[in-house]
Amino acid sequence: MLRQTSTSNTQPLVISIATAAAAIATTYLLTKPLLSKYGLSGTLRLIWEGDHLPPHIRECVDELQDIETKLKKEKRTINRIKVVIETAKLNSVDDDDGNNPLDPHDQGNSSSREIQVGEIVGDDGNKLGSRIKKHYILCQVPSLSKDLGSLSYNLDKLAAQVDGVASHGDTEVKTMKKELSSKIVDMMTICDEFIKECGIE
Repeated sequence: MLRQTSTSNTQPLVISIATAAAAIATTYLLTKPLLSKYGLSGTLRLIWEGDHLPPHIRECVDELQDIETKLKKEKRTINRIKVVIETAKLNSVDDDDGNNPLDPHDQGNSSSREIQVGEIVGDDGNKLGSRIKKHYILCQVPSLSKDLGSLSYNLDKLAAQVDGVASHGDTEVKTMKKELSSKIVDMMTICDEFIKECGIE
């Protein structure tokens, strides 16, 4: 009778131990990827607060993500400007049949061609000076000068915003800043090439 009682008391204990072991093993398997990615403190913060980053680091990451969203908008602007410039080049080739008053000093270098768009004329109708010249791309799309100016200004502004975000020694923030800065530099280079191509000084 005593042996049966001892066995019956042992069974719940074994079940409890097995259940606890299973829970620990399950928790370990579920948190192992988080531990390797965020570390112990980050994982605990993720479980209890819903975010693996401290508040001051989260603020920096959010700010950089907002800049990245704005950068995508400027990338679309670059793509649009590129299409406009290429279209203007094609149109100039189509019209380059002697109908347009191209610069007589042009030696076939399309990037340097200018179109004469006006004359300085006195009150008596006599010419007072040489013709005013305008780059053939800007002649077709006058708003391009303003668009490129805005693009250059926005990229400079975004670069300053990235520089203004404090990394607080956090690796993730440093990596994001480096990647964004690299993208901005590449886009600035493209913008400068557009400006040069359109003959804007």
